[in-house]
Amino acid sequence: MSWCSGISLRAAHRLVWLAVVLVHTSTLLAADEPVVTTIGDYTFSVAAANYGMSHELTVLKKDKVLWSLSDFTVRVLDSDSLGIARDLTGDRVPDAIIETYSGGAHCCFAQYIVSLGTKFEVMDTVYNGGRWSDADHDGLWEVTVNDLTFDYWKLPHSDSPLPEVILEASRTGFVPSAELMLRSTPSASEVLAMLRAARDQKLWKDYNTLADDEFLPGAMAETHRQFVTLLYSGQGKLGLELIETGWPLFILGREQYIADVLALVKKSPYYAVLRELNAGVVE
Repeated sequence: MSWCSGISLRAAHRLVWLAVVLVHTSTLLAADEPVVTTIGDYTFSVAAANYGMSHELTVLKKDKVLWSLSDFTVRVLDSDSLGIARDLTGDRVPDAIIETYSGGAHCCFAQYIVSLGTKFEVMDTVYNGGRWSDADHDGLWEVTVNDLTFDYWKLPHSDSPLPEVILEASRTGFVPSAELMLRSTPSASEVLAMLRAARDQKLWKDYNTLADDEFLPGAMAETHRQFVTLLYSGQGKLGLELIETGWPLFILGREQYIADVLALVKKSPYYAVLRELNAGVVE
């Protein structure tokens, strides 16, 4: 029997989060001297503050302070340390990434993309992600982030869908790319596996009778995760077919559930690209 078998999954996640915070805190307390990174003409100095309970970043050029920020943790990620190009945006100007974490559970990560040309510029800020690549090899780098719109909606964090959104560099910053997010239609065997996974869990409940703070039960939760994932990959029509086929006839509330999910999509910061991906489904 594992050590955590007697506690809930949410409590176990909370303990893991506390352990991460303690590790970050102990690292900060041990940092007596500022961490200095030099990239070209720019100097990035990160120093512990508030008895090690926060970090303060100062960016300088020739001893002139250009920018500063403070958070629970702050790290300077130059492109070389990430194994990616120095130029993320294709403008032939080197870039760096400032990563911050507020100390909150399950959230609150940010990455500031800064341009290090003759003029220092904070180009954009992306949240809740930070996986970088140039999958289409066009010289414009992409960052994959998680949309937290559905986090804690009808499910605990550990079971909530956290769909991915791909942002690509542009002249106006990093913007969602429908082309990169679009996925091919799942095969018949893959769709059958989705239906089987939902039905194997057997548990369903009248959606209309669920209390506001009541979680979706087993099979409904699995179907919900599949539906949201399909929406974020441009397969919303297939998602609706999955709901219509997999939702048992004797379980009420299917249409209300669909309406609630699509209403929540409209609150997403990525609503525009989701509408583009799912014409006729997301309005």
